[in-house]
Amino acid sequence: MDFVTVGMFIIDEIHYQPPKKSDFNVMGGAGLYAALGARLFRPPPSSFEVGWVVHEGHDFPSHIKATIDAWETSCRFVPTFYRPTTRAWNAYEPGGFRSFRYMNEKIRIDEDCLTSEQLQSKTHHLICSADRCISLARGIDRKRRELAEADRDGGKSSLAPKENPFLIWEPLPDLCKPSEMGKFQEALKLVDVASPNLGEFCSLLGVSVDLDQPSGWSLLRQMCAELIETKAPEVVLVIRLGGKGCFVAQADNHFRLPAYHDELTAYQVVDPTGGGNTFLGAFAIGLLEAGESSRGGRFEQAAVHGIVAASFAIEQVGVPILKRLASKEELWNGDRVGDRLKKYRERLAKQVPLDQDY
Repeated sequence: MDFVTVGMFIIDEIHYQPPKKSDFNVMGGAGLYAALGARLFRPPPSSFEVGWVVHEGHDFPSHIKATIDAWETSCRFVPTFYRPTTRAWNAYEPGGFRSFRYMNEKIRIDEDCLTSEQLQSKTHHLICSADRCISLARGIDRKRRELAEADRDGGKSSLAPKENPFLIWEPLPDLCKPSEMGKFQEALKLVDVASPNLGEFCSLLGVSVDLDQPSGWSLLRQMCAELIETKAPEVVLVIRLGGKGCFVAQADNHFRLPAYHDELTAYQVVDPTGGGNTFLGAFAIGLLEAGESSRGGRFEQAAVHGIVAASFAIEQVGVPILKRLASKEELWNGDRVGDRLKKYRERLAKQVPLDQDY
């Protein structure tokens, strides 16, 4: 399997400022969007290389089940008919701020929820606190070793303990604060990629960065370099910047990519919810497709995949619409993923060299 997320699936109800009507039974959750990002670059039959977990309550809407089934992923439905599906209340306040709260108790996903095939995935997406990241990283490693030992005892050799998965960690926003820095640094040692958004990264470090000023980019680069150099030289920091794209920092390289939607297509952006999760699911697939090419180039390709995938996630409330042509080609929101990928790469070649120093 290529990709597995331990993010949750939830059903949202979304309330807007009048006179716009509320939306109910909207597919949501970090797990959903991360799976979407990977799925965009894994059409059938490779779509089954995308794994995730959905807890299915007694109120699970049939149209949502049909949508998930149509994606043809390795989604594990866990029946929880004794209770409702995890649901959340969302409200847009004046100025665009989005309030969020769970409407019932959430069911978290850990290594024990994953099938043996999902445990053996080449990449895993974790969205959690630093403490839980440490627990999940160690738990996934332990379960994989148990599978390897069982295979050896049975005369099989499908998984060796040294074949570690690529771990991509998305920290929880509420716990990105200076008091958590020690735990954050400990978690960095167990993952390959850490990806907070800019607000979360600044909150963690207790600083403010204005990317509308040239000095803002210099400060962001400096903060990333210092954290990597002093605490986690092997980690890759992927700072998600919303409408400004992303900034990627490694010990020996850094680069920035713009968002897919610019001032000419900004009208297509409807709801940014899930864009970052979608980015990371596609980022994982981009890493695999880049293979063992030069380390810097590999992460550039991954980030390009992430930027393109996020563009689909933010064009509507909920998930993009999938349509299959008679040729079995897929259209998402009326576009081929490959066409967007090509268009974005062409734009980068003309406007923003990937190795440009910011």
